[in-house]
Amino acid sequence: MRAFFRAFFAAALLTGGAAWSAPAAAQVQVSIRRLAPVEAIYVADLLPATADLRPDLLGITLIGHGESRPVVLELAVAREDPDPVEILRGTTDPFVVQEPVRHITSRDLAATGGDFALTSTDVNVDALTADGARGGRLPAGTYLFTVTLRTPDGAVLDSDELRLTLGVASRVDLLAPGAPADAGAPPSVPGPTPRFLWSADGDEAGARYRLRVVQVDGAASAVEAMQAGYPAWETVTPATSALYPASVQALRLEPGATYAWQVTRELGTSGGDEAVESPIYWFRVDGTGGAVAADAQFAALLRALGLSELEGFTPVGATLEDGRVLPLQALEELLAAIVAGEIALLSVRLR
Repeated sequence: MRAFFRAFFAAALLTGGAAWSAPAAAQVQVSIRRLAPVEAIYVADLLPATADLRPDLLGITLIGHGESRPVVLELAVAREDPDPVEILRGTTDPFVVQEPVRHITSRDLAATGGDFALTSTDVNVDALTADGARGGRLPAGTYLFTVTLRTPDGAVLDSDELRLTLGVASRVDLLAPGAPADAGAPPSVPGPTPRFLWSADGDEAGARYRLRVVQVDGAASAVEAMQAGYPAWETVTPATSALYPASVQALRLEPGATYAWQVTRELGTSGGDEAVESPIYWFRVDGTGGAVAADAQFAALLRALGLSELEGFTPVGATLEDGRVLPLQALEELLAAIVAGEIALLSVRLR
């Protein structure tokens, strides 16, 4: 009996020692991050094609930890909001992460024949033909980009996620001053520093708008002046309003002269900047003050703020709660700043 226990104890020590000294299994890790701050992405940027034509949208880091087993990388793109739907899923052929740390980009996934190229892809074409999708561009919404490392037989080794909100800007609407250039004679506006107001769909943080003002007199039309005329003022702004500068930054608006203006939304896409142009408006500078045009501009501000029930009233100024009086010009500038999002409007009370 004593010999039996002595042999069992020795076997237990041998087994326990072997388990304790075995090295931990090596593991491969993956992470994903955003590289290019674009507002819109085309699904073709993630599909196998000529890599030289593809931008570096996503960065993927592989950490090998000395792992020598082959792995498969999988990329999935799904819209979370609105209307959740998977857009794309693609996988690579098996490869080995030879370096301790390896950095690749979405261009490597789209490089036909490369070590990390997606060789099997499934695209939800129906989702790309929905409203808002243009030329294979991902429709507006919030997207989840998931990158997963698997063994060749499908077991998950590691994964990471990246959430992006993408916009779709399809139009820019002008509010004031003036009226569409194809809708009759240009209305008069007070000079010499009118405030330009516009709105746009798909507005995103970091949006860029190019405002161009040209003199029409001497041109065959407002369209020709906008295409070939020398700008009296041109500027790029992230806001949806701009005050014509009374400085050397712009040519002085001449009383009695006619001017046209247009706003171009410069949408940053994965294929470069894409221009979304507004219609062309025009106006005539009234050297006498232009009370009628001032009323029209005030009405446009009210409509933009959802206060159209106040249209028809003639504004003369405003009184703040602390008793300070705002002249009409200051009131217009305040309303324009609210429309442009420069000042937050918490509530409206009419009395």
